[in-house]
Amino acid sequence: MQLLRNVGNAGRQQPLDGTYLHQMNGTLETFRIVRQGQGDNVREKRTSLDGPTREVVRKGRGLTCFAPDKRALMACKISAMRLFPALLPDDLDDITRSYVLKRTGYDRVAKRDCQWLDLQPRDAQRYTMRMCIEPTTYLPLKVMTLSPRGDAVEQFTFTDVELGGAKDKRAYVSKLSQRFQLRSSASGGSEEAAAPQSELTGLPQGFRVLRSVQRVLPGQGGKPVRHMVLSDGLVMLSVFVEPPPPEHARLEKVGNLHGAINMATSYQSDMQLTAVGDMPQTAMMALLKGLHVNGKGD
Repeated sequence: MQLLRNVGNAGRQQPLDGTYLHQMNGTLETFRIVRQGQGDNVREKRTSLDGPTREVVRKGRGLTCFAPDKRALMACKISAMRLFPALLPDDLDDITRSYVLKRTGYDRVAKRDCQWLDLQPRDAQRYTMRMCIEPTTYLPLKVMTLSPRGDAVEQFTFTDVELGGAKDKRAYVSKLSQRFQLRSSASGGSEEAAAPQSELTGLPQGFRVLRSVQRVLPGQGGKPVRHMVLSDGLVMLSVFVEPPPPEHARLEKVGNLHGAINMATSYQSDMQLTAVGDMPQTAMMALLKGLHVNGKGD
């Protein structure tokens, strides 16, 4: 567990200046990342080197997208769904319920030696995460997400990295015109009202509810939607509960959103359930089918 915590901390905090590749769904994107500081004083900026021009800037806990236009800003929001090398959750206490950590050999990435660590699921309903870790700093140099069949779903790889970030403050400031705040730097700054925790039955082994709130989502006409966040220690899964459309318009569906992140929609009595998260599509639909929401929380 201490090894995993070291890896998680390095992924979020290690000062660095590097370039990495993001491979998924037959596409390849390149980003430069610079980072300096510690704790709430961390400054970080990642810049796309191909595709739509966009930047993701982090100050402490705050996260903001910058782009020259609305199209690129949307691409920026999608890019921010997976922020390599910080792919492990902050809280790792529950991870051993559903995963086993194994050392699986040595390799070389970005001209640096590293050791492979595999987070292997205890069942065939989740992804495996493979990380090649720099032995001195514990920084992940390469991270692969593997399907239950062993196929690579998503991959991040440093092509070059210096373990000391740019010290010039101007390196962390964006000059792009469009901006969108993804996360506020203020802790506890959410205006969402907490909804009563309802009992859930049918959750897969290892999953639990982290929080349940009522939110107003774009396109919902101001009606609150119940948002539950589930986790098995590694996977973070959002489940949205809302009134269903008319019977003739109901369509169960599952699809890919971005890399390892999928979305599934199903129905239960008078509720529409939508799940979004880094979980295989078939497993996500099975989760919705087995989930029973006792009460709507309204």
